[in-house]
Amino acid sequence: MFRFVSAFVVLSVATCAWAYSDGAPTAVCDDMTPKHPFEPQKSKLPYTVSIEKSSLKPGEETDITISGKEFKGFLIQVRNGEKAIGSFEIDPRDKNAKNVACHGSPKSAATHTNASPKKSVTLKWKAPQQKGNFEVYVTVATDGAQFWAKQNVGNIVVN
Repeated sequence: MFRFVSAFVVLSVATCAWAYSDGAPTAVCDDMTPKHPFEPQKSKLPYTVSIEKSSLKPGEETDITISGKEFKGFLIQVRNGEKAIGSFEIDPRDKNAKNVACHGSPKSAATHTNASPKKSVTLKWKAPQQKGNFEVYVTVATDGAQFWAKQNVGNIVVN
């Protein structure tokens, strides 16, 4: 009986840890926190997020790159207050990224498609027609146990 219970616990934790190896679901759009059985890291984000152009006109595009030590997962949004805005233009052949429909908008976020180690991902974000000062947020997971959630990493002005 003890073996059965032990095996059940181990399999349950493993299932939770790998539940989103193919990307973040829409259920995490608001808090951007993976539903892993661990708490987010409190330390400074150890990854670099660079924004090619931080000032755009409506409809223009910019590249946003997450890079640094190897990571397995990510979720990225550009927000107007609490809602994801704009769209991530992802090539259908991209093997590392896909869209997530957050806050009623089909391409308003991007996430990983697999848990293979990545050192860098570059995503193309298209500005909405709405003007404003928008904030860029990322969640990056080194693995299932170590991740930084909803980190504000910069601003993009659309004017």
